[in-house]
Amino acid sequence: MDYKTKPTSREDLRRYSKLFRKLFDVPLTGPFPVLEALDRVSDIFSGCNYTVVEDKHLPPQTMARCVPNEYNGFTIEIKESVYRGAYEKRVGALLGFICHEICHVFLFKIGFTPVYERAFADNELRPYESVEWQAKALCAEVMIPYDESRGMTQQAIIDTYIVSKGFAKARRKLERR
Repeated sequence: MDYKTKPTSREDLRRYSKLFRKLFDVPLTGPFPVLEALDRVSDIFSGCNYTVVEDKHLPPQTMARCVPNEYNGFTIEIKESVYRGAYEKRVGALLGFICHEICHVFLFKIGFTPVYERAFADNELRPYESVEWQAKALCAEVMIPYDESRGMTQQAIIDTYIVSKGFAKARRKLERR
């Protein structure tokens, strides 16, 4: 499920990633400390928090989600298995799921709110106006600083930034365009 929002570009999201890192007082280079940022989400974004929920609380394909809460903010719900894998094993894909949800909160707070109330099926929207694409692209830019990772191999990206193979492959693909 996806929602339409105001359009943006990869280049704009790259600039927003620097603001995102500054908000969390993280250097513009190096790996992004996702779990440390998660612990600070309520300090950075008023009314926002997170909770770790039993796996059965979320649908099987949903690793984490961001839902409006009664505090005029959002609660990030994270499956227990996802949180444990990110915390105990530092699995890049699981860290990415969590960072993606933090990016949803950030984008909403800077004005990328859904334009339409109706949900869209996957791939029904153009990427640059998709809430999901924007959060995924921003997450990749936050986790893999573009300029610093230029010219790195896929494996070096994975090892340096603690990201999934998919994120590293997508980053390399951007450079080949």
